[in-house]
Amino acid sequence: MASHKRLKSVVQSIAHHSVGALSFVHPHLGKACEEVGISSIEVHISKSEPCPRIFINDEPLRLALNALRETFYGLVVTEGFEQKDIESAKLVFEFKHGQLDHYCSDCTASLVSASKTYQSKVNYLGNTEQV
Repeated sequence: MASHKRLKSVVQSIAHHSVGALSFVHPHLGKACEEVGISSIEVHISKSEPCPRIFINDEPLRLALNALRETFYGLVVTEGFEQKDIESAKLVFEFKHGQLDHYCSDCTASLVSASKTYQSKVNYLGNTEQV
């Protein structure tokens, strides 16, 4: 098994990817949240269906979140782990509605393994913040 220090790399990488345009989550998630009047949402990417129930009928968003889940587990495997090594993983997206064309302003990624919890917070400019 790989060093658990590599899980810190996984959590930081998925936080960066999640705020980037290549994740295809944006602007779908920001727009959906604004429409229901919420400014933040948790997405559990370790679940078989990461799309929150409230948005399950939003097909572009559901597909984007499932692709993000695949990217997450791709990072896990690249770092020498298996899906079973991850107890849970979630992303918290925070939006500033009326700004940034529905792109998220912050994403906090959390990953729980058997031995430790890892977190990373990245803003929409790709800057890492202290959690």
